Amino acid sequence: MIQTIVQNIEGSPVNDWILSSSWLWPLLEIIHFIGLSLLLGAMLVVDLRLAGYLRSLNLVSTHRLLPWATVGFALNLVTGALFFLGDPGRYAINIGFQIKMVLVLIAGLNALCFLLAVRPKLAGWDPYGDTPPLAKGVAWLSLAAWFAVLLLGRLIPYIGTG
Repeated sequence: MIQTIVQNIEGSPVNDWILSSSWLWPLLEIIHFIGLSLLLGAMLVVDLRLAGYLRSLNLVSTHRLLPWATVGFALNLVTGALFFLGDPGRYAINIGFQIKMVLVLIAGLNALCFLLAVRPKLAGWDPYGDTPPLAKGVAWLSLAAWFAVLLLGRLIPYIGTG
C-alpha cells in the first residue's frame, strides 16, 4: 500500500514542482523551523506551568500562547506535507519519520485530552498554585512527545529506513 502511495506521488505536478525548484526546499526548511519554534516555544511555557512550575505566571494567562502553538503546528503540517510530497520514497520507509508521525498523533490525542478533561476545570484552580495530577500528566506527555518529535525530525536524514 505504501509503495502504491509513493508511486502515485512521484512524478505528480506537486512532486515535480518541489524537486525542480532550487529555492523551495530551503524555504520550506526555514518555514518549518519557524513553525517548530512557535509550537515548542509556546508549549514549553504552557506545559511547564501546567506541570506546576513557573508559578509566578498566571495559569490561565499562559494559555493565551496556545494560538501561537496552533499557528506553528499549521506551518509544520503544511511544510511537512510538502517535504513528504517532494521525497515520498525517502520519508515513507524512514523509521524516524514513522515514529515521528506516531508521536505527533500521540501529542494530538493528548491535546484532545487537555481540551476535554483539563481546560474546562482550569478557571476553578488557583492561578498561581499547584496543578492536579491529571494536568501534570498531560503537560509532561506533551513535553515528551513534542521534544521527541523535534529530535526525530532532526534525525531523519541520519537514521536508516524500515
